[in-house]
Order: sequence, then C-alpha cells, then structure tokens
Amino acid sequence: MNRRGFLRTTALAAGAMIFGRTQSAVAASPKRIVKASKFPVGSSRKFVAANGAPAFLFRTKSGVFAYSAICTHQGCTVDYLKAGKKLVCPCHSGSFDPFNSGKPVAGPADRPLDKISVSISKDWIVQA
Repeated sequence: MNRRGFLRTTALAAGAMIFGRTQSAVAASPKRIVKASKFPVGSSRKFVAANGAPAFLFRTKSGVFAYSAICTHQGCTVDYLKAGKKLVCPCHSGSFDPFNSGKPVAGPADRPLDKISVSISKDWIVQA
C-alpha cells in the first residue's frame, strides 16, 4: 500500500468511527412524549413514535404502556374509543384491548398490536 492509499484508508476509518459514535448517541437518547405530571392515571393519548408511526400511550395505576396504532390486519390506523376502552380499526371493524396486551377482540386481525417500549424518566414519559 502506498502513502496515499494508507492516508485515504485511515481517513475513511476515522470518519466511520466518528459517524458511528454520533449515530449511536442519537439513537440512545430516549424520545420524550409528554410530561408525566401532565398525564395523570387514567389518561390516554395519541403520539408519534420514534419511527414516525402513529401510536397510543396509556397510563394506569401500574404504570405506562403504549401500542402502535397500525392495525395488524392490513395496516389501517386504529383509534381509541374511550367509552368502550378499545382500539378500533375503521377498515374492517377490528378491535383490540389495550389493557390486555393489545390482543384482538373482534374482527379479522389474528395478532396483537405491536408494543412500544415506554417508561417514566424524571418527569417525562419517554420512548426507550
């Protein structure tokens, strides 16, 4: 390897290391969703997950949890009906129980909604 090749390889390796560290630092920081003090027990709300997809956040006495708002049947966006305490898909009348692991309770879906990892960190509810 000549001097120019060595310098080029070294510069590319250094750039890859710097870029890799920057990307991992960004990915490691949790996404803030809402202040915990503004989201009391019994609350629910729609939010945008870190991947840009719609999602729903819930808070109960036992903690916080969230699910993707994308129906597992054909990808329609579900909505939360507070009166029935269900996430309902408008496309094929499917519904999911957010208080039972997001399992389907009606309609054609055969698997639960995807779970989104959330927690309370300091005074924020964050997506991990």
